[in-house]
Amino acid sequence: MNLNIYFFSFCISLGFAGTILYLIRKRKLREQYALLWLLLSAVMMILSLFPSLLNDIAAQIHIFYAPSLLYLLSVVSMLFILLHLTMAVSSLTYRVVVLTQTLGLQEQRIQKLEMQVGIGQTAAKKEASMEVIS
Repeated sequence: MNLNIYFFSFCISLGFAGTILYLIRKRKLREQYALLWLLLSAVMMILSLFPSLLNDIAAQIHIFYAPSLLYLLSVVSMLFILLHLTMAVSSLTYRVVVLTQTLGLQEQRIQKLEMQVGIGQTAAKKEASMEVIS
């Protein structure tokens, strides 16, 4: 690879990080979900600025073709992001179930109170009509 592809890769990483920060600022992406994306863009920037770092790490862990290490890191990072998002969706699903059950119980309670008030008003009207007649 020549220097131009590293510069191009760094610009893409910088644009990606800028997009993530813009989405956080506009409140379209929450910080808790953006941390992994920001970490991923930081790793991409570091590897773009210091391409020999990837070769050194690959040599230390006995990977003879350095881009294979890059693919491995990208797959592992995507798995972590998917796991994080799955955990977030599971938590939200649980919260929706609890909120739905709470809403159902509150509606049932309101209906019971409305029936009690309705019965009380009917009895009061009957007493009032009896007093008028007598």
